[in-house]
Amino acid sequence: MEKDHLQLVLNFYPLEISDVRLISSRSGRTTWEVDTTEGKKILKQASMKPERMLFIAGAHQHLHQKGLAITPIHETKNGGICIGAGSVSYVLFDKVEGNEVIYYNKEQMLKAMEFAGNFYQASKGYVPAEESKTRSRLGKWHKLFRWKLQELEGNKTIAQSYPDDVFSLLFLEHVDEMISRAQSALTALEEPIYTDISREVSSLKGFCQQDFTLARFTEVEDALFMKELHSVTYDLPTRDIRIILNKMMKKFSVWDENLVFDLLRAYQITNPLTEEYYRILSIDLKFPHLFCAIAHKYFLAQKRSWSDEKYIWALQNIIALEESKGNFLNRYPSIFKEIISSNKGGI
Repeated sequence: MEKDHLQLVLNFYPLEISDVRLISSRSGRTTWEVDTTEGKKILKQASMKPERMLFIAGAHQHLHQKGLAITPIHETKNGGICIGAGSVSYVLFDKVEGNEVIYYNKEQMLKAMEFAGNFYQASKGYVPAEESKTRSRLGKWHKLFRWKLQELEGNKTIAQSYPDDVFSLLFLEHVDEMISRAQSALTALEEPIYTDISREVSSLKGFCQQDFTLARFTEVEDALFMKELHSVTYDLPTRDIRIILNKMMKKFSVWDENLVFDLLRAYQITNPLTEEYYRILSIDLKFPHLFCAIAHKYFLAQKRSWSDEKYIWALQNIIALEESKGNFLNRYPSIFKEIISSNKGGI
């Protein structure tokens, strides 16, 4: 049945197909490798409405047309960039093979930051098809921060009801400090700078990837190449910076000030930011996103395959990271001014 269904989808493309193999199926996304006379392709199925997939596929095509190193997306026989019906959508793109990109390779990490800057530059001016369901978080950080803060306070109440639970006890030792940071970050968003920059970025029509991770890259001839585009939203470029820095530093269990300086300087080369953007980045970094996320997973039992020991290890890792990040943020003003002065420019 599945084979017939796949054949029906692939018949929309002007390709001669010799074989199809399942690669992965998780989190509402399934991917297949497709052998064709024009090389290997990747077919991705996502549990999302076609209008939403059209927004993402259009962004993918926009980046490729702007010259970003991202795999080409394939059009159907009728010139469509995705296929969808009901709540399921499909997109087909080239498979690009190269070397693995890892978090412990500083050279690759620096390349990823330069790529992130190029990504945002290439994203500017994206006007999606009228049928697309767009997504924007511009000017909406207050709502997101407030929701996460309320959940954190709720999880504190839940943890207090489990006096013998090791995770809850460790969580309670640090939750008040994290709540304080979250409140401080939320208050900082009330300053005019956030509204002003959001309005400025809105006119640029640039977007963020939302989940900037090294797993989406491969290295081809010493240069990074993006294998796929998972999701996009109109937002400040600093959001992708915060996400990728958190992911990178989490691997080291400490906020490495020297490494972060080099990473931000690498980003500044391809997408120079002004002081106002770095101030907004500091607000986003101050908010304890990772602490909120691990509590969310634990108290909602999202990772049922995780043992208690793995949850506790993850929490200890994030606590160490947040504590060292606090020291970094105290010195942040002088750090970003040095980065800007080393590469004059603005977004």
